[in-house]
Amino acid sequence: MNDITKERIAEAAKAFANGATMKEVRGITNDELEAVYSLGFGYYNTGKFEDAQKLFEFLVLFDHLSTKYWFALGAVQQAQKEYQKAISSYGYSSFLDLENPKPQFHAAECYLALGDKANAASAIMALEQYCPKGTDVGREYLAKAAELRKTIGEAEFKVEE
Repeated sequence: MNDITKERIAEAAKAFANGATMKEVRGITNDELEAVYSLGFGYYNTGKFEDAQKLFEFLVLFDHLSTKYWFALGAVQQAQKEYQKAISSYGYSSFLDLENPKPQFHAAECYLALGDKANAASAIMALEQYCPKGTDVGREYLAKAAELRKTIGEAEFKVEE
């Protein structure tokens, strides 16, 4: 390995240690990533899920701090019935923005698809706890959560003391 390569690796490692994303290290702009997102979204909307997934995986690699990119990856994984992978992607999205009820709701759907009512109920309870109640999105997803509660069954929502 020559000195230039060692130097570049050291610089990148330092940048990552200080919270940089791959896009910052590689000099990729938000506009460039948004162009990739738009292409992936188009693929997703036309049912080209494998192509969309590749682009969304690229996006989370280069900007692992974007809740939007993690959510998109989860959505395409869910569409392909890769429920466990989708749950993980939705989990990252939710972790980055706890007040966004969408990832928690869709994670609950994935848990239900896997027959896991207990974890579906946990996702709904998290949605209900952190969801911004005074917003349109909050009201919409609280209503959706109430409907999903019926599917899950209230017995799953009992908290043991």
